[in-house]
Amino acid sequence: MPNIKPGNRLYVYQLLSREIGVGKQTLLPRVEEALRADGLVPEDLGCADMRSLCEQLPEFIKLTVFKKGYVYATVIANEEYDRALERSEAGAADKAAASGKPWKRKRGAKALKPVRPRHVERAPEPEPAVPEPEPVAEPAVPEPEPEVLGDSGRSDEQNCPDEPKTEDAAEVLGDSGRSDEQNCPDEPKTETAVEPAPEPEPAPEPEPEHVPPITFTITYVPDPEPEPEPKPDTAIDAGTETPAAPEPEGPAAPTAAVSARAQSDLPRDFHADVRCSSEQLSTLYQVLPANVDPMATLEEDFRVARSSGALEGTRSNVTFSLRYLQSDGKTPVRVTLRRSARAVAGKRWALTEVDAGATDEVGLEGLDVAQRGSWSAFQTGDSQTDPERTFAQTISLGSRDEALERLAGLARPEEWGEGHRILSDYLVMTFARVTAEGKLVVAEGGSSARFDTGLVTPEGSPISAELSAGTGDIPWQLEGFSAAEPLDPVLYVTSLAQMTLDPTLPAPPFSAHEEVARNPRLATPAYDPVANEVRLLVPHDGRALALAATESGYEAVATLELADAYACARVVSSDLPAWLETTARP
Repeated sequence: MPNIKPGNRLYVYQLLSREIGVGKQTLLPRVEEALRADGLVPEDLGCADMRSLCEQLPEFIKLTVFKKGYVYATVIANEEYDRALERSEAGAADKAAASGKPWKRKRGAKALKPVRPRHVERAPEPEPAVPEPEPVAEPAVPEPEPEVLGDSGRSDEQNCPDEPKTEDAAEVLGDSGRSDEQNCPDEPKTETAVEPAPEPEPAPEPEPEHVPPITFTITYVPDPEPEPEPKPDTAIDAGTETPAAPEPEGPAAPTAAVSARAQSDLPRDFHADVRCSSEQLSTLYQVLPANVDPMATLEEDFRVARSSGALEGTRSNVTFSLRYLQSDGKTPVRVTLRRSARAVAGKRWALTEVDAGATDEVGLEGLDVAQRGSWSAFQTGDSQTDPERTFAQTISLGSRDEALERLAGLARPEEWGEGHRILSDYLVMTFARVTAEGKLVVAEGGSSARFDTGLVTPEGSPISAELSAGTGDIPWQLEGFSAAEPLDPVLYVTSLAQMTLDPTLPAPPFSAHEEVARNPRLATPAYDPVANEVRLLVPHDGRALALAATESGYEAVATLELADAYACARVVSSDLPAWLETTARP
């Protein structure tokens, strides 16, 4: 069994994290290409092939085997290795600063450092021998009569080159060791003598009666592009037709997200930490609305991406999305930052790419803002409030998916939609109400804080969110959820008119008015986090009409799709009417 040294393991982790990316599912041959591009092969680490090498590195490589033999490898973030790489970089900087003064170097425990495996050139393997066909008997070809050598070791032609020979007389050596032609040169020669015959040409080889056929086995290796999505194209292998794209046996590939440990070295202030070229800024000035500051947008949206774990890439190459959509109305504008080995003008990060789509299709008003969250219908053109952005700039979740999974696992079982979409909006809207009511409980000294989520465990215990003080530009860091000590929950409904349709108040017409008048429980309260108000939802033409209860009566403020209406109503109560329960869930 191969014994890979810790320094070699760290080197391979550093190499694959940089070249392949963390969390990206990649075909195994491509992983081997990255290794060979660095001048290494699996044999340098004592492994016969790339798959056996990956199996020896389970702490940061996950293998996924698909049907028909396709193997994918995923580089998993390893916090211990990340810390070792950070210490190695810091140690290299200290060593460079103390160069020429060895007495100033600090002594301490030997830290783990990346060590490149030694590459050993190996002799190429001999090609397998192709079996030769069995020899076939050839027809006999008459051979010329042998020349008889004299005593001097020369042939008769050499002894008497000018004398003709007879075709039927054999040459006989005399007593003196010379031929008869030399002993009797004056004897007349027969008329049958001819000139010396030229050397006989080789007879053509006859066609063999049976030659075993030479067969070749051709193995077709399909193009691994694209990786995740199967296509209808087919590949021919051994005369059978099989789908070319693999069908995964396990879960889909995870997003290539940047680990929380790697985020510690990311920039915080774009003005101070990031070099922005005039070309990239010009693109942003061209596509963003005229009253928007590109630098402020970059800094704010980058903070949101860090907080929600929406960064993609590697330790030195990070991509994130802005709040604006490209001209197709679906694809967000994406920005890429890259870290350089040496600081330029005191900045190690640079804005290298802005993907804004077709800029010539953008009108004078600029790109539109992406509408996110179930509360989007409550946002008007003049509204600048975005509960999700406010939440992300206040609390860093690390990985939103992991945080939501932990909360859903602790709470009473409930259908939260695909990707916990409803739970994500629930947490954002709950925190908006907590902030509005001032019910974020901060510990003495400001080192931690807590707030009630409004959810309960299967046993009925209230669940609170546990926060710790952040170290950067985001005030709080989510530590987890607990049901240890209950907190004061927030309140939503403040009047009966917000709870059910009050028949004494005038209301705008809606399709289910008569039905709601006879069945008041069809109406249900919902939370509007943009205005921090409770609205009354009633069914209207297959959607939900949001009514605001005022002293003069009800006013229609927005119309929501049923899925969005369900999420806004779920913040107030888990007991919802059937027209929301049965149609809004995914």
